[in-house]
Amino acid sequence: MATYKVYLYNSLTQTVYAEIPFSALSYSYVMDEAGSATIEIPIGVPKRNGAALTPDDLFPVRSAVAVERDGVLVWGGLVWAYRVDLSKRTIAITAGDYLSYYKRRHTGANVAVTYKQIEQSQMIKNLITAANTAGIKTDTAGIVPTNMVRTRTWNKYEFKSLYDIFADLADDITSRDPISGLDGGGFFLYFEPYWITAGTKIGNRVYNTANRHPYDSGISLQQGVNCEFADMTLDGTGLASSAFAIGATDGTASVTPYASDTNPALGALIPQVNAVINETGIKSATALQYKVKSALSFGSMPVVIPNANTYPGLFSPLALKPGMRAGVTTDDGFLNLIGEDYVITQTSVSVASDGSDRLTLSLVQTDLFKETEE
Repeated sequence: MATYKVYLYNSLTQTVYAEIPFSALSYSYVMDEAGSATIEIPIGVPKRNGAALTPDDLFPVRSAVAVERDGVLVWGGLVWAYRVDLSKRTIAITAGDYLSYYKRRHTGANVAVTYKQIEQSQMIKNLITAANTAGIKTDTAGIVPTNMVRTRTWNKYEFKSLYDIFADLADDITSRDPISGLDGGGFFLYFEPYWITAGTKIGNRVYNTANRHPYDSGISLQQGVNCEFADMTLDGTGLASSAFAIGATDGTASVTPYASDTNPALGALIPQVNAVINETGIKSATALQYKVKSALSFGSMPVVIPNANTYPGLFSPLALKPGMRAGVTTDDGFLNLIGEDYVITQTSVSVASDGSDRLTLSLVQTDLFKETEE
């Protein structure tokens, strides 16, 4: 059984004003997307100053939430909505993690934004630093170089959300590292809360991995030993035996940048199926060729998605984050996954009233990331 605490704090001042008791708590982490949390609390719970919680204390975006597990902050984000149940006398708070804030921040008007051959992690750091002027004060010290450069241009009134820019860069496998010889350029991006001053002030920070190679959690998920596999899905809607990528012109070129390729091995097995990628921010045919390669890699096989529910209290969610690898053994009598290597794409945590927590994990084959390791 874990000990959970939930804090409310002001996203502008970063000062904690309430530690709130909860009757229900769940939260999640998602690869390349914002996670969420739902917290159910009684109406009228007291703040640290003894006064009852008011609507002003749950004002969206200004009100932030941090979840602590066994003394460690494991999830944080902003309040976006809540529902008051007058019959149960409860408030169900809906929060999105810090990344959700960057859906509402954009490249600006009045000036075009161009990054030409800029190291991609520096691009992210620059964008967040600029947003911090009137933002949530995200600490960027955890951003590390990937040694991959990118060129991006956003027009004067394009208003591209930073959220979409981060996701695009994280999943952009469009170059080769001259040192390692590996295709790369992608990475996993994480946002997390931290104590600025223990017990009183909470900040948020962003950090990334140096590449998009899934990294080992050291954990093996085994049916009937430490988890249950309630169901598995096989999805072939992403199969692609041919891929086409269309880029953007630079305003002067008469020919639109374009790349295409095929997967002959898959093409010999199934009728032709296409993947078409429209990349309005990419003007390089070479970069588009990497996009095609990535699409064919991810479309080379059906995706097998087992959903694992861990036994209560066994794992911290920080030990099984999206981007990590885990062994999978189901022995289910049909797909029979024995010691297979899978990558976590989503981790959802449900906390019972006694503090015991179970993780629900969505996983995909590690082979789907193979274009980042060749």
